[in-house]
Amino acid sequence: MSTTSHVHPLTRAERSGYSETSLHADVIAFIDELADLGDPRLHVGEFGSTPEGRLLPLLVLSEHGYFTPEAARESGLPIVLIVCGIHAGEVEGKEGALMLVRDILGGRHGDLLAKMTLLVAPLFNADGNDRISNENRRLDIAHFSGQIGPDTGVGTRVNAAGINLNRDYMRQDAVEMRLMQTRVCHVWNPHLSIDCHATNGSIHRFALTYDTPHTIESGRREPIEFMREYLLPAVTAAVKAKDGLDTFYYGNFLRDEGGQGTGWITYTHHPRFGGNYRGLTNRLDLLLETYSYQPFEERVHATYVFLRETLAFVALRAAEIVALLEACSTPPEQIAVRYRLEAFPGSQVEVLTREPYTLEGAPISVQVPYIGRFVGEHVIRRPLAYAVPADIGARLEGHGLRVVRPDQPLQLQAEIATVRGLVSSEGREILEANASSYLDADYRSENRSLPPDWRLVYTGQARGAVAVYLCEAGSDDGLLACGWIDQPATGQEFPAWRVLAVDTADAD
Repeated sequence: MSTTSHVHPLTRAERSGYSETSLHADVIAFIDELADLGDPRLHVGEFGSTPEGRLLPLLVLSEHGYFTPEAARESGLPIVLIVCGIHAGEVEGKEGALMLVRDILGGRHGDLLAKMTLLVAPLFNADGNDRISNENRRLDIAHFSGQIGPDTGVGTRVNAAGINLNRDYMRQDAVEMRLMQTRVCHVWNPHLSIDCHATNGSIHRFALTYDTPHTIESGRREPIEFMREYLLPAVTAAVKAKDGLDTFYYGNFLRDEGGQGTGWITYTHHPRFGGNYRGLTNRLDLLLETYSYQPFEERVHATYVFLRETLAFVALRAAEIVALLEACSTPPEQIAVRYRLEAFPGSQVEVLTREPYTLEGAPISVQVPYIGRFVGEHVIRRPLAYAVPADIGARLEGHGLRVVRPDQPLQLQAEIATVRGLVSSEGREILEANASSYLDADYRSENRSLPPDWRLVYTGQARGAVAVYLCEAGSDDGLLACGWIDQPATGQEFPAWRVLAVDTADAD
């Protein structure tokens, strides 16, 4: 990062010596000051307002003036989206991304903007951000939660309606989530999304941890493998070489989550989490979790440098990234809608930690299994389409799915599920993954007429895996988990049919 005596404007965090974080008004003022510099590579936009009336800014940066989704897509360059402040108590991305934008425009990081279109949403949960209190994320190391600073406090994890936006990707209950999806994600369709957070959890010595989507058998696996095999090793090495910071895959020690034995365990697979959701859309995704038990300034710095090096990698491999995702425009033929989590077989990873196990303990490293391998436990062959009632069809449209309202009667070759019962599994408290449920159901083949006022959603479209995950009876994050249907009684038909064929030449 730049020294504050040579740059303008400064974030509130910088001005206060990292004793404070930016309010919404500070973010807007910072952006206004950037805009006043008159740099033609910066376009200041917005994607709506929160329920309490706060503007949601969206910065678009391009050397070539590609300030619309159409121009950016036609350019053939990658589009990168940085999302900050989805949890408004985790403020490092908000500060670090604004600083990075300023420094890129100031010429400190080369010609990145010639090789990509960069989108920055610096404050997603703006209403939660301004509910500042030093009780929010207060350090409680006994329960592996909270953080060190800023002294005057931070905002809330949830928005003004009490919704955790990073568990709302499937439901889309929150106004902010619907705005983000319809006005940013669907129209820009970023090649890479980066979601900035700070941890809760185990004591370790990584300045930042990261992860990729866990839905590797649901969306296309190629983007996830590219992240794990190419982007993350390169960025990890660059951050270590240039900044001396150790980074690694996100996790907690198994014992800290009440498990038996040893291991470094990641979070769950459910697509209610943003990273896992974006894995269903066949795009690149990166979760950043700066380590909360280091001082606020160090957390911002770690986020800043990892973002910087990620953008540098994208610039270097721009053409390859665009070509990869063009080849991954349709979902796979087989899609998992439930997973089990297990250790990668035959290997262990080095985790940097402390002994004794306190923040003041001496630095050590341990070799433990990495419990981060997701295996599809309920995998189905993707049907041609799903037939759903009109209200479910409207919900699916909110996910950017094209939903068809036929203008003539249709005969369907369908598979229809009859419910046998409800199956629930216990969630993991440290990660706020509540108990998830799915339906035990029998599918049978039948020829049926599409009921009046029902809709069809075809699964071959880019976000088709989202439709599959939502519409399968056996899904653990589907219609029932989202609260879009009441729990069906035993013997009742599930209100989403697999469609294998439609008997009209006009169907597509």
